[in-house]
Amino acid sequence: MPQFKGDITPEVQKEITSFSEYVMKHRGFAHSTGSSLVLKELAVYRRGKDGKDHARVVYETPVHEEMLNIGGNLHGGCSVYLIDVCSSMALALLGMASGKPWDFVSQAINTTFHAPAPAGATIEIINTTVSFGSRTVSATTEIWDITNNRLCVTGVHNKMKPSDRKSKAEKAKL
Repeated sequence: MPQFKGDITPEVQKEITSFSEYVMKHRGFAHSTGSSLVLKELAVYRRGKDGKDHARVVYETPVHEEMLNIGGNLHGGCSVYLIDVCSSMALALLGMASGKPWDFVSQAINTTFHAPAPAGATIEIINTTVSFGSRTVSATTEIWDITNNRLCVTGVHNKMKPSDRKSKAEKAKL
């Protein structure tokens, strides 16, 4: 069971853990990677500088064979996948806890690679919200090799409100 910190109601605790379980264990792209993630910490807190609420979500997983590049280290594409899904959980948690919409879609993921994470190492994926507006939101991610005590990857994930779908009648008018 993950550790909850801050002002997270029992209802939101259940909603975010169920949502995380659904997303990470869902069959499809990167199923083995998502299903290996262990949710360790969920926190909602007030940032001191501006008094705004923020969220932090932490996952752990061993680096296993399906996550590797040809050199035997965590693949860059796998790193970006981890940034995408894990930072989205921090943003979803903040939305759920604050009663705001949290159904955003990715706009940009900027990634910097610092050091390799070798096969068998345990990585910790730390995700922290940065901003949460009505149209755009963002979070940062740090992927740490906690076996070898080094920062491997950092990322910034920007998401936006999806466009409303147009009906067939509206499309026909165009």
